[in-house]
Amino acid sequence: MADWLPERLPEDIDAERSFLATCCAPGAGFAASEAVFALVEEDFVHPAHRAVFRALKTLIEAQVEVNSLTLKDALDQDDSLNKVGGYPGLVELLAGEDVERPQVLADVIRRKAKLRRLVHLGAQLVRQAAEEDEAPEVLVDQTAQSLFHLAQGDAQAKGLLSIQAVADDTMERLSDRLEGRLSPGVRVGFSRFDELTQGFQPGNLIVLAARPGIGKTALALNWILRAAQERDGRSGHCGAFFSLEMSHEEVFMRLLAAKSQTNMKDLQSGRATGRMDDVMKARDELIQMPLFICDRASITVPQIQNMIVKQGSQSNRRVEFVIIDYLQLLSSPEGSRGAKQNEAVRIGEISRGLKLMAKDFGIPVVVLSQLNREVEHRTGGRPQLSDLRDSGAIEQDADMVAFIHRKMMPSATEEPDPSAELIVAKHRNGPTAIIQLHFQGEYAMYREMVRETY
Repeated sequence: MADWLPERLPEDIDAERSFLATCCAPGAGFAASEAVFALVEEDFVHPAHRAVFRALKTLIEAQVEVNSLTLKDALDQDDSLNKVGGYPGLVELLAGEDVERPQVLADVIRRKAKLRRLVHLGAQLVRQAAEEDEAPEVLVDQTAQSLFHLAQGDAQAKGLLSIQAVADDTMERLSDRLEGRLSPGVRVGFSRFDELTQGFQPGNLIVLAARPGIGKTALALNWILRAAQERDGRSGHCGAFFSLEMSHEEVFMRLLAAKSQTNMKDLQSGRATGRMDDVMKARDELIQMPLFICDRASITVPQIQNMIVKQGSQSNRRVEFVIIDYLQLLSSPEGSRGAKQNEAVRIGEISRGLKLMAKDFGIPVVVLSQLNREVEHRTGGRPQLSDLRDSGAIEQDADMVAFIHRKMMPSATEEPDPSAELIVAKHRNGPTAIIQLHFQGEYAMYREMVRETY
């Protein structure tokens, strides 16, 4: 079944011709070069225009003067002169209308090209849905991902910025922060940790790692809960928690225990009758918070991206903070390189995808990770960067790596030691530190202790 397409796709042949005539005119200079590099060959419809644009770009990149003769030579070398009707056809094309600002025409050409890509994307979806070879969920995810990349195209094409443009933007944001109009980052309610990090920064990938049973999920939920709370007259940050191990009911139960200061075992067993006023108050406060939970057991990075995009389009609150629990349970998309390689390559590909997601969306992404067993055989058992499980790419991609360290689990007759350390082992934008914590396991809560070691 062929893709359905309309009889005429969005295009503007006159704009293409005028653009090329303008950029090839004597003395076109920097404005023409800037406009040329804002487009790609596929943005042009007419085969002759594509050939001339390719030759024009080649000459500009080689810093060769652009005129009819140098263009003819470039087209000759590319075996494309016949596509423009030989040298007479090239001269005729270059005689088109010359405009003052080629960037205006570049914008028209790019807009038409984007509309054509949307038409082709829709036609492809129609064909794939009619063939019924793929599950509808797969088609939805693939289409949403393609739309996301199409929407990001202009941002990714951004080139060099002058120091003045960068300074103006940076100082505006600094002024907003100083005057309280803009939060410096996503703060998670641990004063010394927030002071060290200045809050999790947009575009950063943060890794929180520990051995199983140490309490990394509890700390991550503490972070997202406190980040979502209203503080100092500011609304909380909109957070999304992706739980690949626990159900959404279990996640909510932990949030409820922490918020109400109720023993989690009592909540689970139904013995918390004497605490129900506090539990219901906590429940009422939680449902007012900008929090979202997903408990899909098998999920890929592109699917997480699609959910974030969908949430933003359905609500007036965009997701500002993402936590994923945990890295090793994330799936690789079918057909990807990582799906066909060993675990280290697979995890490395996922780690890179998470970093790109943080950068593309301009939000901090926190991902939990397991540690390898080497840490258990080391005296003291304090984790280090080489203990990150499966791939050194995790350390490379992360802007921050933090470990939770607690003493080895006691025997059944001993009381558990509540002391813990939050070890900031890597911090690309600041110092490292060891922050002393106190773990209240019955509430699934961490608190900062007064003492801190550097």
